[in-house]
Amino acid sequence: MKKKFRSKRLLSSIVSGLMLLSQANAAENEYEIEAGSLANVIGQVSETYQQIIITDNVSIEGIEVQSVSGYSSLLEALNAALAESSLYARRDDNGAIIIGKKKLTTSSFQSNGTIENIVVTAQKSIKNLQEMGSSISVLGGEELSKNNINNAFDLSDRLPSLVVSSVQGYRPTVSIRGVGNEIPDNAGTKQAVAYHIDGVFMANDYALLSDLFDVEQIELTRGPDGTLYGNSSTGGAINVITNRPDHNDNFGFVEAAIGNYEQRELKALLNAPLSETIALRIAGSKRENKGYAENRALDNYRMDDTDNQTLRAQLGWSPNEDVNIVLSHIDFSSDTNGPALKGGFDNKSDDPRVVYHDTPEFFKLDNSLTSIRLDWDTSFATVNTIVSKQKYDMRRRLDFDRSDLTANDPAPLALEGELDLLGEAPIPQFIGNLHQTDNSYTAEINLISPKNDDKFEWVVGAFWLDTEIFSRTSNFVDADRDGDPISMIIAGPNVFANNSDIDFINSDNRNFNSYAVFGQTSYAISPTLGLVTGLRYTNNKFEDERCSLNCVPNRSPITSTPANETDNITGKLAIEYLINEDIMTFASIANGIKPAGSNSSTDLRFFPEVFEQEEVIAYEVGIKSDLFDSRLRFNVGAFYYDYSDYLFESSGIGRFNSGASNLPKAEIYGLELETGGYLTESLTFDLSASLMGSEITEGRDAIDRAVAENQSVGLIIVSVR
Repeated sequence: MKKKFRSKRLLSSIVSGLMLLSQANAAENEYEIEAGSLANVIGQVSETYQQIIITDNVSIEGIEVQSVSGYSSLLEALNAALAESSLYARRDDNGAIIIGKKKLTTSSFQSNGTIENIVVTAQKSIKNLQEMGSSISVLGGEELSKNNINNAFDLSDRLPSLVVSSVQGYRPTVSIRGVGNEIPDNAGTKQAVAYHIDGVFMANDYALLSDLFDVEQIELTRGPDGTLYGNSSTGGAINVITNRPDHNDNFGFVEAAIGNYEQRELKALLNAPLSETIALRIAGSKRENKGYAENRALDNYRMDDTDNQTLRAQLGWSPNEDVNIVLSHIDFSSDTNGPALKGGFDNKSDDPRVVYHDTPEFFKLDNSLTSIRLDWDTSFATVNTIVSKQKYDMRRRLDFDRSDLTANDPAPLALEGELDLLGEAPIPQFIGNLHQTDNSYTAEINLISPKNDDKFEWVVGAFWLDTEIFSRTSNFVDADRDGDPISMIIAGPNVFANNSDIDFINSDNRNFNSYAVFGQTSYAISPTLGLVTGLRYTNNKFEDERCSLNCVPNRSPITSTPANETDNITGKLAIEYLINEDIMTFASIANGIKPAGSNSSTDLRFFPEVFEQEEVIAYEVGIKSDLFDSRLRFNVGAFYYDYSDYLFESSGIGRFNSGASNLPKAEIYGLELETGGYLTESLTFDLSASLMGSEITEGRDAIDRAVAENQSVGLIIVSVR
């Protein structure tokens, strides 16, 4: 049987799985199809090869197919001939060939007891997952629904080496293979996992909170790509692919669910073709519950509650077979009482879901994304262009002392010797406020090689990002320890003189700009050996305005204006070897960059005003296989990351002196396994596992953060180690 080393298009990707089922033609036969209109080709092929061919709710008028020859499968020959159209061929259970519209294949398991080929776009062109020399995982939309995956946090249990969590219960962060945003409290630092929605790079991790609804599939790429993704991707990339407007059918549904803790969920979908070329798709969801934790210091006040709303509207225009334009808008909002962070001296109840906080807390978030995407198939290349505008508005208030104790209450701990432990002095009320707004703009263009080249593929492109961030921190504390309620009034030219309860006011403006050009090639050296090479140039620049501890509402005085600009060359080299038609191996080396940023700390012994960019070189080897007549899929990979200037966060000497620094050398290594298959025709299994380790191979002095926590109630304890 003739086996192509790489799948160059969606059609042949799907066929690579179906070929194992086809018994209609002997291996020695060679099929050929002459160029012409699809209507004539169907008639000629049916008569020549005595094959029933049916069209599935598609128009074939005006569709031309190319000439092909030398294929050992009629199905493969048809798909090669249809490669430049929007159609593909498949075989039904009765042996007939069905011609329908292309669609990403997202399910791993077929009803006929074999594992289906999964098609992904992670390398910005359509490829078969099992023929790519990268560690990539895919979850289809049906799997999301079956496993009750509502947002990115629910993905942690489904994909190996992926962890989505939150800092202080409200700030989301995502990591792959232990690499993420280690400094989420600094709005100027960048995430290490590039999160995308329909190919749009999301500039803020708050996008992770949006609901995953009406999704076609989610693709996870592990490790720095080095070529196709630039800054903010040293850990890897996630792309959420939503369902596009359907131009053929009117349909929709409404789905509701209820549960305990007053859980209420509502999902709705409407798809409506407005004309032969224009279609509208609207999807929305609302999820709410009254909270799993109770704050008994306040009447009827529950925490860890949910009140999320997501609305997505897409308008698709396909004037012809070669052009598709989608205008999309997504709104997400959340309005809750915030997380139930139980403090060390909140000991009135042993129940972890019962807290005593004397401050009414809240977390409010509004995200919006507007984007337009153009996909245009030309004779030279497929042109993909994406432009977006993003806005994030976050407001939160926390009870920083995490208790209902005041300075009028006795110290929670008995004084032993010197005053050197948190709690040996009365705990003053402490309230923290933060308001952050982000406005980001992105633009990207990709030129992807035509689909009729069996040996050589290429992608070239350019990317631009501009992000403006304003953050305002205002903390209040019972400074004179009189036990009276805290005043949160900010007024007058000297705000600290007018309100002694003002503890800390800080406003920062940050601007980050990045642009890049890149190119990647895939070359089939032989039917069994392939080579992937790529190179990317990226320019990163930031200009910040950082205020001092005495920053006042008009943002004066400005104590520092740190700035930095870097030019980086990153790349990727991979070798792919096909052992046989069922097993392939790969080895790759790639490097990546996480951009530099600035600190507001005045303690330059521990926190430079501008910290260095983080750099990583990643080595990986792996095996991908579909065994036992495609009844078992077994993928395994091993990796080693060599880091320079690894970013981390620690505390300094004195209050509010915390920030980002660089560890000179660090390494991360591990092993991953993904497997699944059929035990019987109706019983399947799915298993994923990862084993990882890390080591700081060259360190530096840092301050124990617990010491800084002691200082937050007025104690002065210094320990350097």
